[in-house]
Amino acid sequence: MKKKTSPKTVLFILPAFMTVLSACGAPNADNVPTAAEPPVQEEEPAPTEEELAAARYEETVAPVLEEAFELAQGYYYEEALALLEEIPEEFSQEEEVLSAVSTCTDALDSFIPYDQPVRHIFFHSLIVDTSLAFDGDYMENGYNYWMTTVDEFHAILEELYANQYILIDIHDLAEEQTDEDGNVTLTAAQPLVPEGKIPLVLSVDDVSYYDYMEHDGFPKKLVLDENGDVKNLYIHPDGTESIGDYDVMPILDTFVKEHPDFSLRGAKGIIAATGYEGTLGYRINDMESPTLEEDRQMVRTIADRLKETGWLFASHGYGHKHTASISYNTLVEDTRRWKEEIAAYVGDTDIYIYPYGEEIDYPSQKLTCLQSEGFRYFCGVWASKAFVSVKDDYVRQTRCNLDGFTMITRPQSVADLIDASGIVDPTRPELK
Repeated sequence: MKKKTSPKTVLFILPAFMTVLSACGAPNADNVPTAAEPPVQEEEPAPTEEELAAARYEETVAPVLEEAFELAQGYYYEEALALLEEIPEEFSQEEEVLSAVSTCTDALDSFIPYDQPVRHIFFHSLIVDTSLAFDGDYMENGYNYWMTTVDEFHAILEELYANQYILIDIHDLAEEQTDEDGNVTLTAAQPLVPEGKIPLVLSVDDVSYYDYMEHDGFPKKLVLDENGDVKNLYIHPDGTESIGDYDVMPILDTFVKEHPDFSLRGAKGIIAATGYEGTLGYRINDMESPTLEEDRQMVRTIADRLKETGWLFASHGYGHKHTASISYNTLVEDTRRWKEEIAAYVGDTDIYIYPYGEEIDYPSQKLTCLQSEGFRYFCGVWASKAFVSVKDDYVRQTRCNLDGFTMITRPQSVADLIDASGIVDPTRPELK
């Protein structure tokens, strides 16, 4: 409990008045009332040493304890302990301080290595209005197969949290060692997680808000709200605009704020960006756009904020081409364009997420090409099981799509993650 300072002394002011009337009711010269004397205000006593110490505690210790508590909620135990060490010596043995140090130390020591392959789930941009996505046109079946609705995503997060999953950074799957010549060697790592928790990697594909999605119930783009948080612009059928949580990134951000123990040290997910229609909802490769430079700066700003709040970026190929079947020269050109037109604004990355989930051979000329561009983490798609392989110069991890196709046709393949029967949106039509 925080110590409280004692209340200030209450001063009572007692004015005195003297009125004397003559026997006949007429004022007597000797008995004329005098003017009221000014009240005498007592001086407030000087604070005691105990009161001064309590004030110092409130000023210097209480804020540190509060900040350490917030850090500990996200498993930043080492940072919390370092902060607690800054508490002045006169308060270092206080019960609250000792308890906070003991709690963080015990929690840090309770982390255990996870010795199983780590699951990696992924989504595409979420359907906000199912009546627009499932309206019977030629796009309906594709949305029904490969997309997830906002309601489904909320339900998935709740189940993952209840089932003790915890989001981690994909880089926790390997340890990197750099020699004196700058060469990096990877070795397999067992992610350290709180006892009872199951590590999980999450990603979301594309996030371009393609032109074909317009008027089909999807968000328009990512924006920053008045607090600097990443949100979506959503345009309703009547043309009105709303700023809010309409896609994976802002919904997950809000969920982690409410459930900080769902994220290990702030980890959120990976944005697998394409490039052929810009990124994040901004057409930053449209040289004729009158807002080109403004849009490019906005992408930089939003990408920086995403990375500050636990998100990573990956290349999903500039043109979302079939990496396994395109020619080597096509891959070289596609990668060059992604680096120049997308990485230039969202930042470099060492993660490559295969379009369509189609992996290349290991080793191969194409792998060497991608490695030469700095990619070391490669993700394909196998929905049925988790798979992680760490070699000296690359990491492979498979991903599982939590969408209409998987939840409806292969719910058993994700039964370790969720109970799909209680999650599938009732507004979905039958798969065709």
